[in-house]
Amino acid sequence: MTPPALTVAGCRWLGLRGASDPRGSINFVEMDTDLDFPIRRAFWIHGVPAGQDRGHHAHRESRLLMVALSGGADVVLDDGRQRETVRLDRPDNGLICDAWVWHELHGFAAGTVVLVLASTGYAESDYIRDYATFRREVGTRGAP
Repeated sequence: MTPPALTVAGCRWLGLRGASDPRGSINFVEMDTDLDFPIRRAFWIHGVPAGQDRGHHAHRESRLLMVALSGGADVVLDDGRQRETVRLDRPDNGLICDAWVWHELHGFAAGTVVLVLASTGYAESDYIRDYATFRREVGTRGAP
């Protein structure tokens, strides 16, 4: 089941195809079929201590698909006009986050593992790590 539509521009849920039987469940994502961007980098967030946060940045170019493989976390999404918080906690639902969206991850459940598939390789110049800078830069871009 896919959650309701998001109000932040550049963000949407992606129901991940899969199957279940007595042996367990499998979900998957395929480029060109499920994703409209190439996967250039994969990383996973895990072992986050209680009370710690992740993210607190935006990307100028990179698009992301985030999937909670286990556990869950709250994700704050902000496009400079709208801000909302969603719960990422199902391995069959991914969260697509385009460039120019500020994102923060809070409230990690114990044992959470979040897989992130990115459209670009790592480049520090792609990151906006200061919220005031993000607001200024996204404001000069005009409407999303």
